[in-house]
Amino acid sequence: MYTSYYDIDDILAEDVLVPVINVVDFSHLAHLDPDYIHLPFRVADVDEDENDNDEQKMEKARARARQRRTQEDYYLPEGSKIDMPLWAIEKWAMLGYIRVSIPRHFGRKFRERLVADPVAVDLRNRNEHFFIAGTKIVDLIVRCSFASAAAASTRSNTAYTQHAAIMARVARDAQELKQTLLLTYTGQRLRQIFDWTLTLIDDDVSSLTKKLTEMEMRLFAAGAAASNAAAMWKMHGSRRIIVSKAAIQARASKKRASMTDTPKIQKSRQVVRVISPDNTQGINSLQPSKRPRVM
Repeated sequence: MYTSYYDIDDILAEDVLVPVINVVDFSHLAHLDPDYIHLPFRVADVDEDENDNDEQKMEKARARARQRRTQEDYYLPEGSKIDMPLWAIEKWAMLGYIRVSIPRHFGRKFRERLVADPVAVDLRNRNEHFFIAGTKIVDLIVRCSFASAAAASTRSNTAYTQHAAIMARVARDAQELKQTLLLTYTGQRLRQIFDWTLTLIDDDVSSLTKKLTEMEMRLFAAGAAASNAAAMWKMHGSRRIIVSKAAIQARASKKRASMTDTPKIQKSRQVVRVISPDNTQGINSLQPSKRPRVM
């Protein structure tokens, strides 16, 4: 999937949290699991000091527990379920270190709700970049499925085979998600956006557009601008069309170019024979070429 590095929509869409399961032990990465940070501290961490109250004792115990955990192995065991942003898991997923799953707001139950009534669902509340994030998740899962299948074919290992089979099932589910996203974006929601742009030009539509995603909002803005331009053309269409300044400047520059390329042609002078009243002929070479005037 082609993306622009400087596109702000792509950056915000990749901030979506994706559930993953690590298939190997991660050293020094236990902080990725929020449950590990909030584990109960030991009794040895509590210092019985008469000068401290209960809150101070608990705070010191938590500090000692955190220090003790940093001195331990501090590893994330295999099979831990954690949520990570999409931008942080691509390399690990392609290398087969983690197993990617579909987020809950892209799951099967939510897709069935979208198919039943896509207009009534508030997609902006789920994710402002719902369609972009869903497309990126599908693309990552499909690529991971192909990578895991290639790794399983070259290595005779049961773990790689199981991982490839699980990713193949997730990839089939991702293909269904792709079809649902396409039908939702190009179906009733698209027709409703077109209806709003054609009928609600001067009305306040903030209550209607609050359920639209960023991609749909850009589509609505483009349709509203086109509808406004068409209405203005119908109102002022019978008036005289004024030549634009660009056309006038282009015509002037073209005329100047033709004048510089073509040499100037001087007026030719002809010899004029004048008949005087006494029937004598004379030559006037200073007059231009014109018909003599008879008195």
